[in-house]
Amino acid sequence: MRFDSGLDQTVPSFTLVCPGYRAARSKEAGVLSEGNLTFTIGSHVVAEIDAGDLLESWEAAESLSPGEAVKMTELAADHLSDLLESGLPAADLTEAVTDAAVVFLLAMRRSGISDPKRIPACTVMWNVQEGREHVVFGA
Repeated sequence: MRFDSGLDQTVPSFTLVCPGYRAARSKEAGVLSEGNLTFTIGSHVVAEIDAGDLLESWEAAESLSPGEAVKMTELAADHLSDLLESGLPAADLTEAVTDAAVVFLLAMRRSGISDPKRIPACTVMWNVQEGREHVVFGA
């Protein structure tokens, strides 16, 4: 887990880092095809959302009201924080990745990203004391 200070000098309870959406290249004629979204949870876990799951999750996020999105983010972030504090037992890895994806994708939506294929390189830091995320693009 990485405990970097954010721009406002708060200490996040966890950090998610994404190099941005990358479309896969077809071996034939360099044609772009569906890609995956990769991100790290802290400094130890690399997670990947395949193209189908990414689009399905994005569509589900679009159907949430702003209040529902905030509540879902808080629940997922609290659960992920608890998992990380407990040392992230291997049995909980799938839950941790799912919670991180919820926090990450809803943070992207709240930050104005309208298409998951337009997610830029970014860092999402969850501050448990504030109960919200801080997003830094280009990081």
